[in-house]
Amino acid sequence: MKFLSLLSMALLPVLFFSCDNATADKKGPTWITPSDDDTKTLQTALLTAKPGDTIYFGAGTFNLTSTLSLDGIDDVTLKGKGMDSTILSFKNQTEGAEGVKVTANNFTIEDMAIEDPKGDGIKVQNADGVVFRRLRVEWTTRNDSTNGAYGLYPVSSRNILMEECIAIGASDAGVYVGQSVNAIVRNNLVYENVAGIEIENTIGAECYGNKVTNNTAGILIFDLPGLPKKNGKNIKVYDNEVIGNNHPNFSSMGISVSMVPAGVGLLFMASQHIEAYGNKVIDNNSVGTAIFNLDQMNRTTDDTLYDKYPAAIYLHDNYYERKQSVPDTTRMFGKLLYDAFGTDLPIIFYDGFQNPALMVDGKIPAELLICIQNNANATFFNMATHSNEFAQHDCKLEPIPPVTFDNEKLLKAL
Repeated sequence: MKFLSLLSMALLPVLFFSCDNATADKKGPTWITPSDDDTKTLQTALLTAKPGDTIYFGAGTFNLTSTLSLDGIDDVTLKGKGMDSTILSFKNQTEGAEGVKVTANNFTIEDMAIEDPKGDGIKVQNADGVVFRRLRVEWTTRNDSTNGAYGLYPVSSRNILMEECIAIGASDAGVYVGQSVNAIVRNNLVYENVAGIEIENTIGAECYGNKVTNNTAGILIFDLPGLPKKNGKNIKVYDNEVIGNNHPNFSSMGISVSMVPAGVGLLFMASQHIEAYGNKVIDNNSVGTAIFNLDQMNRTTDDTLYDKYPAAIYLHDNYYERKQSVPDTTRMFGKLLYDAFGTDLPIIFYDGFQNPALMVDGKIPAELLICIQNNANATFFNMATHSNEFAQHDCKLEPIPPVTFDNEKLLKAL
C-alpha cells in the first residue's frame, strides 16, 4: 500500500499537465489556472509534456513575461476554455520574440487567446501537422508599427489547418502562411491588420469562407525572392467576404506590405497557378483585385531562380461592388492609380507584363495566361496594353486541385 501511495504521488505532475491520458481521473481533465508565476507554470507544462498529451488551460488571464516554447515534442495539444475565456497576455513580456513558439510535428492549439505579444502571436516552424482552431490573436493597441508582424504564423511547414480564428492588429499579416506545403485557411475573421490574410511562397493552399474586413489589404498571394522556398503555386481563393479594407497602412517601412496602399481587396503579386472565384469583394477603395509583378512593389532582385511575373491566374465568377472612390496615394501603386484614373478607378487592375522567358513564338502558352471571366460589376484595365477590354483575357484555365493533406492526423482533423 505504501508503494501504491508513493506511485500515485509520483504520477500527480503527469496528471496535472497531461490529462488526456488520465483516464483514471473520472472527474475529467485538470485545468491549469492563473497563478502567481504563470510563465513558470505554463512553460513547465510544455517542458514536461509527452507525445500524445493535451495540456488544458483554464479560464482567466495568464500574465506572461517570456515566450512559451514547445520544442521537439510531437503530437501535443494546447486547449483552452474559449478565445474569450482563456487569455494568454504578453503585455508585460520582456523576453523572447514571439508569444508562443513551436517546433514540433502534429501540434494543435485551440480555444484560447494570445494578446499583445512583443513579436509574432504564435509561430510554428519546420512542422508537419499544424492546427490552429478557434484561436484569437490580438494587439489591443491598434495602428502601432511596433505591434508584432504576424498573428497566426506557420512557416516552413507542411499540412496546416487554420480555422475559425480571429486575428486583429498585426503590423504585417493577421493570418500568414509562408514557404509551406498543403495549407487550408478557412472560416476566419480577420480585421484591423495591415494584410488580412497573406499566403506567401507556398505550394498548395485553399483560402475560403473567411471574412476579411477593415485591413489595409484583404487577401494577398505573394511570391518573394531571396527565400529558401520560392515560386509557390496551386492556390485557391474562394467564397470569401473581402469588404472595406481601407485601413491606413501602419507597418514599418521597408517590408513588403509597407508598399501596399490602403483599399486593396485581392492582391496577386508574382503569383502563379491561382484560382479565385465566388468571392464578394466590396468597397475596397483603391482596387478590387490587382495582379502585378514585383516591380510594382518598388523592389528588384538578383535571385536567378525567382520568377517575378504573375502567370496562370484564373479570376472568375466573383462579385464586385464599389462606389467612386479615391485611392491611397501615400504608396507608389496607389499614386499610380490616381495619376492614371483619378477617382474613376478600375476594379480589376493587371499590369500586363509577362515573362519573356516563358514565351513561345512571342506568346505566352495558353496554360499560363491571365484569364478573367464572369465577374459581376467589374471594370478592368491592362496597364501594358492600355486596354480596358476583357476580351483579351476571355479564357479558361483548368481548376486548381483541392488541397490534400498527406498527414494522417490532419486528414482526421478535416
